[in-house]
Amino acid sequence: MAKKALEGVRVIEFGLYIALPLATRMLAALGAEVIKVETLTSLDMSWFGPMYAPGALQLEYRPLKRNITLDVRQPRGKEIMEELIKKSDIYMTNLGEGALAKYGLDFKHVQSLKKDLIILWQTGLGSVGPYGGFKAYGRLMQHACAISTMTGKPENLGVANISYSDYHTSVFNALAVIGALERRRCTGEGCFIECPIYEAGVITVGPAFLDYQVNGVIPERRENRHRFYAPHGAYPCQGTDRWCTIAVTNEKEWKAFCKVVGNPAWTKSPKFATAADRVRNAKELDELIGKWTSERDAYDVMEQMQKAGVPAGIVAKGEDLDKSEHLKSHKFYYETEFYSANFEKPGVEWPVAGTTVTWKEPIYFSETPCAFGPMHKVGQDNDYVYGKLLGLSKAEIKKLTEEGVFK
Repeated sequence: MAKKALEGVRVIEFGLYIALPLATRMLAALGAEVIKVETLTSLDMSWFGPMYAPGALQLEYRPLKRNITLDVRQPRGKEIMEELIKKSDIYMTNLGEGALAKYGLDFKHVQSLKKDLIILWQTGLGSVGPYGGFKAYGRLMQHACAISTMTGKPENLGVANISYSDYHTSVFNALAVIGALERRRCTGEGCFIECPIYEAGVITVGPAFLDYQVNGVIPERRENRHRFYAPHGAYPCQGTDRWCTIAVTNEKEWKAFCKVVGNPAWTKSPKFATAADRVRNAKELDELIGKWTSERDAYDVMEQMQKAGVPAGIVAKGEDLDKSEHLKSHKFYYETEFYSANFEKPGVEWPVAGTTVTWKEPIYFSETPCAFGPMHKVGQDNDYVYGKLLGLSKAEIKKLTEEGVFK
């Protein structure tokens, strides 16, 4: 098999939730050896999601990673964490500065352990400034970064029911680490990186921010309509909650659109003669288009428009993504097992809760393809890391396990 892009790179993950673990998953897919450090005495609460299948959420963040249990609050646990960091290239955490200092793992100390160590600290709103140290989560940040002020209807906010900004941040986390590795290759030096969720969200509103700076224009909530293009929106189709998006951006596309809908009389109305006219009368135009689309299947509308050269696409539900022949042709999905958390037992004894379909990284290298693999149980790699990597004897591993250091 071809060598992986990040083969030979070792990453320590000391964090929880979404943005950080998703970034390290990307690094693992690229070939890095990622070792996730956690303790059963203070487990990542995302183990309990989703409610309908607790444990399945972890398939988003854990494939291919090694997993160990280590309580760094104990003196011997802290010492072992230090030895592990010394044998690694990258140390990534999203724990608070206060907690890390309490564990004796403040950044100044960690940096002293290894000259060329790369440290990434993923924060909520950064460590300095008026909001420095504030607690933050991805769901909150879509409001703080102003995304919600420009989505939805004029009378209310539109929000994504996911940790929106976490997914942006994870990409920046991974990109920063790869950049730091290249810098280290050239200079031999490590570095300290900070990546706030807040700013990863703010950059997604860039055009609106610039529009305000230059033109004094405050973003509007205009549903799916566009300031300069029409038709531009999601239109009802046959079935329950079925929609197709259509976006006409020039006269050539408008003519093609009119031909697809059969060139009815309203397409020749002066109200829709130019792009400016169509934007001005977008509400009436949308109603007329909706009458045509509502009698048709969303996929048929998309295919007819695309065939004519008009940008269009279905508004997908989960079932559409699951059955997507396009995604299947890319081998995007994998079926794998997930585990059910049980605090009363060691992680290696947790039962298989079921199987489900999960995704792989949408990155396609020609010579060093991304890998996908099952997620490891909590503590599954204790023997490898503590025995083979750190050289502890079986007797010492057993003793420290009994003492709760490896719990």
